[in-house]
Amino acid sequence: MTSDLFYELYRKLAAARDEPAKGLSVLDELAEFCCERKEAASSSEEWLDEARDCLYEVAQSSTLFAAAVSNWLTVDKYTDLARALIDKASVQHLQQPVAEVYDLSDIDEPRAILAGCRLCARYVAPAVSLGWTLSLATSFPESDEARHAVDILLQYHVDEYPGTTQLLLSFENSPFKSVEKAQSALAVLEEQQAWLDGLPRLPEFAMTPEMRLTVSSLKRSEERAIHRRSRETSILSQFFTTHHFKYATKTAVEFVVDDQVQETTLKMSPYSVSVEVPLSGLTDPQFGHVKRRALWRGLPQ
Repeated sequence: MTSDLFYELYRKLAAARDEPAKGLSVLDELAEFCCERKEAASSSEEWLDEARDCLYEVAQSSTLFAAAVSNWLTVDKYTDLARALIDKASVQHLQQPVAEVYDLSDIDEPRAILAGCRLCARYVAPAVSLGWTLSLATSFPESDEARHAVDILLQYHVDEYPGTTQLLLSFENSPFKSVEKAQSALAVLEEQQAWLDGLPRLPEFAMTPEMRLTVSSLKRSEERAIHRRSRETSILSQFFTTHHFKYATKTAVEFVVDDQVQETTLKMSPYSVSVEVPLSGLTDPQFGHVKRRALWRGLPQ
């Protein structure tokens, strides 16, 4: 019965993909039903796993996401649900080169500001939190409270994510190009980067190509020794056979068919994910924790 109810909510959300406004009423149903499941479930992972597909649909739509975050992240009993939604949005926008745009004009201003503060406090992807911050400026252009919030939250991004913030603000087709505060923040970041690039660099700290080859060789030898020792002491090696892969632009994989060993090749392609961690996490974790706790409580009056 529980799965059927979640499926019904998911069906309603999926049907509203072209017209997200029709799915706004479903958010309240989803939140209340998740609260009921939270009380009956043995663990938070159980009911969150059941709501996974619904949260995915909400995270896909900026309209539904803005409404859900402003309603759930600002109410204590819904914060677990909001955090799960934020995690899905962070994965979706993790490598996005431009800040996401949210229409916050239909949301209560104090609630939108508090949600923006708590998004920053939750280590959300900068494309989401910065987009929400600048959307406050475009949605409430005449509000002093919104301008104050934008100043504080934008400075937070400049301090904690300087590289990512500069990348997002300098994107050629950024929807926030006309926002004055975004232009000012970008100018500050570019000035900081120019100052860093102009600092003297000691050649003694730069390894020569020969030194880099030597270090790489030593690392490979160390890794081989570690793997060889682990294989010698592994109990699992007595039960499972070992397969060796040779990596290049293609990898060769052996498999057995009718007692005959055959080989096939798979094309390899490079893939990597680069994420900037908060600067305070590297320099002063305690201060960063205090800063994010303060943001969770909202802006000082």
